[in-house]
Amino acid sequence: MISTVRKYMKRLMYVIYKKIVLIIVRLTGPPRMLRFDSEINGDILRLFGARIGKNKVRIHSPITLHAAESGYANLIINDGCILNGNNFLDLSSRLELEKGVSLGPNVVIMTHNNYNHNVFLQEKMKHTCGNRDVLIKKGAGIKASALITMGVTVGENAIVAGGAVVNRDVSDNCFVAGVPARAIKEIK
Repeated sequence: MISTVRKYMKRLMYVIYKKIVLIIVRLTGPPRMLRFDSEINGDILRLFGARIGKNKVRIHSPITLHAAESGYANLIINDGCILNGNNFLDLSSRLELEKGVSLGPNVVIMTHNNYNHNVFLQEKMKHTCGNRDVLIKKGAGIKASALITMGVTVGENAIVAGGAVVNRDVSDNCFVAGVPARAIKEIK
């Protein structure tokens, strides 16, 4: 009996805490960094326009959201996705994680590039500047400390090795590694 009451009280306190957090966040605007538990992080993202799946989505803290001052409308996270924390998500353009995608810790996904207003570099390297959508297809796994650059599509069930820098599309069922990332083998 006492354990049931404790369990009920713990859940009630969590619900109250969650409501207070969401009220404060609604008043202050979209945070640049999510530092709460997975459920609250998902609710905050939904509150400011992200499309987040309802089933088995885990968004572990901290998550840094770049270019999200006006909300998270460019972010789509489908069912079964897991973000393992210390992730940096650039929302300058659309970023979609299809069903079952996993991001390891310290993964960085960029949807834009510029050279901090350095006119010389932006002129000489203009083909590398701009905003482009990023799509991580169903079942893909992006391992710890990988970097996905703007305009990249990571194929279905592909694996990006830890520390890889992905600057071009990755085929379905492919394992890539390195800087820049290259196909190592096909996953059968």
